[in-house]
This record gives sequence, C-alpha cells and structure tokens, in this order.
Amino acid sequence: MLNKTILALGADIKNRFLLAEGGRLCFGPDIGDLSEAKNLELFKKELEKAIKKSKPDIVAYDLHPNYFSSLFAKTYYLLPTTYYLAVQHHHAHIASVMQEYNLKRPLIGVSFDGTGYGLDGNSWGGEFLLVDKFGFKRLGHLKYRKMPGGDKVAYQPWRMVLSILGKRATPFLNGVEKKERELILQMLDKNINSPLTSSAGRLFDAAAAVLGICVEASYEAEGPIKLEALCDAKIEQRYGFELLQENGCSIIDTDKLFLQMLTDLKKGKNRHFIATKFHNSMAAMIVETVKRLSKSSAIKDIALSGGVFQNKFLKKKVIKQLKGLGFKVFTNTEAPVNDLNISLGQYFVSRQLRN
Repeated sequence: MLNKTILALGADIKNRFLLAEGGRLCFGPDIGDLSEAKNLELFKKELEKAIKKSKPDIVAYDLHPNYFSSLFAKTYYLLPTTYYLAVQHHHAHIASVMQEYNLKRPLIGVSFDGTGYGLDGNSWGGEFLLVDKFGFKRLGHLKYRKMPGGDKVAYQPWRMVLSILGKRATPFLNGVEKKERELILQMLDKNINSPLTSSAGRLFDAAAAVLGICVEASYEAEGPIKLEALCDAKIEQRYGFELLQENGCSIIDTDKLFLQMLTDLKKGKNRHFIATKFHNSMAAMIVETVKRLSKSSAIKDIALSGGVFQNKFLKKKVIKQLKGLGFKVFTNTEAPVNDLNISLGQYFVSRQLRN
C-alpha cells in the first residue's frame, strides 16, 4: 500500500491527523480537543487544505462511533473508490510504536491510557494486546469498573473511588457533600448511567482522590500528575493485586491494592509512601502480566504506549524491570506517547492492507 495515499484522522481529545503519499508522512497541526468548536473548525479547514492536492485512497479513523473525527470520516465525501477503515484506539497506540521501529514480527503491546472505544463497546484503557502487522488480539486487561456519570469521572475522580471501594471510601471523601456521595452510590447500586471501563488512567485518578490531592480535577490528568510528583525512588514496597483468568483472558483485579491503600491511610502513613507504593504496584502488575503472556506466547518483544506512560516514574520502572528479565522493550520516541500518536498507528494499520 506504499503507493496509496492514506489519510489517518487521529483521535479526538489530542487530535493530529496524518496524510501519507508515496511513503512520505505529513502531519497536520496539533489541534487539541475536537469537542471545542474552534478546534473542530480548524480540523476541517486544515484537512480540506491537505487533501486539495491529493485525494486519499484510504481514510483511517478511530473506532469510536461518536468521535468527531470518525463522524467526519463517515460523512465527508471523497471518491467512490475511497476505502474507509476503523482502527481500534489501543491497537493504534501500539501500531504507532511498530511504525516508528519498522517492526513486523508479533509483539505484546501494553496500552495504558484514560479511554478508548473497545471492541465490546466498553471503554478500554488498561490493555495487553498481541499485535502483528495483520491485526491484534486482546490478551488481558484491568478489571472492568463502573464509571458513575460516564466521562464525568475524569473531572470528578472521587466518583471512581466510590466505584472501587463503595461506602468504605466515604471517610476519605470529606470534601464531597454527603448527598452527592449517596447519589453516586445509588447510581452504582442500580447501574444507572455507569458504563464499564478497564482504564488505567481512572485508577490513577482514584488513587489521587483517595489521598485527597485531587478530589475534583481542574485540568486533564491533574490527579495523576500530582500523584507522580509524590513518588520517592527509595521506596520499594508495593500493594497486592490478583491476576485472574477469564475466558482465556488475563484480568488484573486491583481491589486488594485499594483496600491496602485505605489500611495505610488509617495507619497514618504519609502520602509519599502511599503514592510510591501505588506506582510500584502498577509497574509490578504490568511486568507480571507480561511475564505470564510471554510464557504462553513465546514472545519477548514488548511495546509500551498510551498517555499513562507519560508518567516517567512508572515508565522508567517498567522498562528497567522488563529489560532485566530479558525482554526487548520499545516505546514511542519520535511520536508522543499520548493520543498524538494515534494517526501514526492508524497509518501503520492501513498500509498493511492488500489491493
């Protein structure tokens, strides 16, 4: 497909599209969140400018049916021969790493971020994928959690604390009005507007809220950023978690992790200690799951991508431990590790298509 012109539309929250012609890659500007009217207009304007000279043979877009970029792909008429390809979000993250390193052999991809539309209609974000140049298979993920209020949990992370810990968390959420807490507990109990997520980002949000450093977020990833800032490399302890098998898929259950965090809080342990133990636990669950999946698949190449790996403390620890076990680890270096790499991954998937 190197002779084909490919337009990869990217993601919605951090949009950057890509137009590839004859193997030459031309990125659009970093546009930002397409839910903002001015950004959506810029997206359309820049796209129309880019494709004026070269009509794409393939248009790749995110699998999410309601993304503005996806809706644009479905409604914008190009040519009768144009092929449209929906690419799953976390597949695209890992594929962006494969594109950077020109990898063609199968690898295990760890894609950790805030959200991405999954093949089952749930919100993914804590994914272990077997990826090759022909596609991907989901090998494992973080245990599904309810998101009371849907996407509101990103800016009210205390909601995720109640989702994970229930009433046990109420003594640690004094900053939230009792009526609000009770309403969310009822929503969870009756399963009202509480879609499922396997997101790693939501766990970082919840951990920050439990510690009281970010109960309400005023900007994206405020809680995780503040949580990482508390980490102390001299602390090596971690919390417990469970690795389960369900229908041939590895599931990581973090119930024990959050319960042990509460125990440390009750004991009066300081925030640096608890925040670091949380990070060490997240690193350990990635490494232990990769070890298990590698044993069953005989794959030693690992790719890390997704916004959670903007966390330098976590990424450094994971890479060091995996390399120490003999794994070959790849991660984004030319493209950002966050959603700005989605269009690059969509391009990689598109160029594997055969005439």
